[in-house]
Order: sequence, then C-alpha cells, then structure tokens
Amino acid sequence: MNKLKYFLIFAFVLSSVIYIGCGEDSTGPGTTTGTPPTINMKVNSFYAFTNDSLDTNGTTVRPTKIKTYQTYLAQGTFFGQSNAFMIRSESKDTSLPPPNTISIDTFYVRYDGGKFYQYGMLRLIDSTQSPTWDMVADFNKAIGVQWDIATINTNVGGFAVTSVVKGKIAEKSSFTTNVLGNSINCYRIEIEAQVSTLGTSAGSIFVDYYIGYSDPATNPSGMVRIKLRPIKLSAFGATFYRAAGLDTKIQYYVIP
Repeated sequence: MNKLKYFLIFAFVLSSVIYIGCGEDSTGPGTTTGTPPTINMKVNSFYAFTNDSLDTNGTTVRPTKIKTYQTYLAQGTFFGQSNAFMIRSESKDTSLPPPNTISIDTFYVRYDGGKFYQYGMLRLIDSTQSPTWDMVADFNKAIGVQWDIATINTNVGGFAVTSVVKGKIAEKSSFTTNVLGNSINCYRIEIEAQVSTLGTSAGSIFVDYYIGYSDPATNPSGMVRIKLRPIKLSAFGATFYRAAGLDTKIQYYVIP
C-alpha cells in the first residue's frame, strides 16, 4: 500500500481523538476507573518504538525497518498551560545507512485533573484551525462507556464519507514489548469511526491509543502504543476501501 495514503488515513482517524468530551456520555453500563491513574512523565525520558504492519486479515504481523524515537525535552508552560511536556519524535528507516531520518517532529502533551491532552491535533486534519490543547482521554469517565466525539465528512476512494466518531476507555491492560519482552501497564483508549456513505453503513475504523501510567514507578508514562486496526469499508455489496493496519509499539525505554 502507498505509505503516504496510509499515513493520511491514519492521521485522519487518530486526529479524531481531539473531540473526546465534546459529546454526551451514553447510558450503557461501565465500571469507574476509580482514582485517575498517576501519569508521571519525566524530562529526559527516552522511548523507542517499533512499527509493525498488520495485514488486512488482521492476524499477520509484518515488522518494518522503521523505528521511532521520542525524547522528553522539557517540562514547563507551553501555549498557556503549565506542567506540559515538549517531546521530540524522530523516525528512521534502519534498513538505510545514516543519515536515515524520515521525519522529525515536536509535539506537546500534558496530564491534568485526570485528563490527558495533546496540543494541536486538530491541525492534522484541518490546517486552517488554530491549535488548541485537545483532550485525548478522560479518566474520570467510566470504563467501557462510549461517548460521542464528532461527525466528520471527508472523501475516501472517490466516495463521500460520513464518519461518526466515538471514544471510550476500553480497558486497563498490559502488553509485551517486541524483542525484549517487557510488560507495559497501560489503559487502552478505543476510538471508533462509524463510517457511512450515501446513507448506508460501510463499517468502522478503529484506533487504539495506549497510555502508560506510573505503577510501578519504572513503568513508562504517557503514550506507549498506537494501533490502527486493518480497515475494510464496504457498501452496496462492494468494498471501496481496504488497508493494512499499523502497530507503533514501545520497544525499550530509559526513564531518569
């Protein structure tokens, strides 16, 4: 699959998380998270991520040579909010000799009152918007209770598409890192875009956003994994968009 096309659809869906909390809670059952977790991010922390392609069947994992490295550069007041963190993110193609950098970016996150924020995520899908502190997750919500996020209109594969985006704290969980086999404690935030075209359901797109917390203290805090599940959109008996998934997963880390 064309990497740029994949990145655009990934950025589109992932960016939808900025609207969390703008809608109303559903009335479905759920258990509260209790006291919001301690997410103790630290300056000079270093996180290395692997990037695995997930085949469209959803079962085959194909490791890529792309590695992503994130460094927590500073803590302070950024864009009007205190206790925020500046993070440098660099992706490299390790199959190539140096210099093998693909992209370098700087982004900002903060955690306050049980809510996790990232600055300027809306601009990924609409560059005309002024950047703001956009909420990714609210740990004051109940686990498993889905809430409305936004309705987004776009074009996929030549079809006018409406995506009704919802989010929830799906579970308190853990996963095992590639190669080293370390266990990472985290919460999985599930973002679902319910897609329709011409008034007909075409399926759903899912992004899982994993946030680590400080239990034990050596567990990495903040974003520790993002997983775009394989995509299949079908309407009127025909599949009009199909794409592999991507699993960006922390591999190793250094916490000062």
